[in-house]
Amino acid sequence: MPTIKKRTKRPWIPEKKPHEGYRHHNTKFYQSTAWRKLREEKLRKNPICEQCIRIGLIIPAQVVDHIVPINKGGAALDIDNLQSLCNPCHNRKSAMDK
Repeated sequence: MPTIKKRTKRPWIPEKKPHEGYRHHNTKFYQSTAWRKLREEKLRKNPICEQCIRIGLIIPAQVVDHIVPINKGGAALDIDNLQSLCNPCHNRKSAMDK
C-alpha cells in the first residue's frame, strides 16, 4: 500500500497562518449583502470600464473597485469611492496599489 510523504520541516521558512496575506484580509466584507447590493448598483449605473472610457475604448466592466483601498483609509460602502473596471484595468490598478 502506498504511503503519503510527510511534509519536511524547514526552519528557515516562516510558517504562514491560513489565509494570511494581502488577498484574504477583507473576505467577510466582500461576501456581505451590503457590498453585493452596492456593487450591483454601481455596475447598473456604470456598465462600462471607467479607465477605458478615458482612452476612448468601450469595454464592459466586470469589477467594482475601491478608488482609495479600504486598507489605506478608503470608505468601504461609499459609492463615490468606487469605480467600474474591466479585468485588465483592475489587475493593473491592483498591481500598482501593492
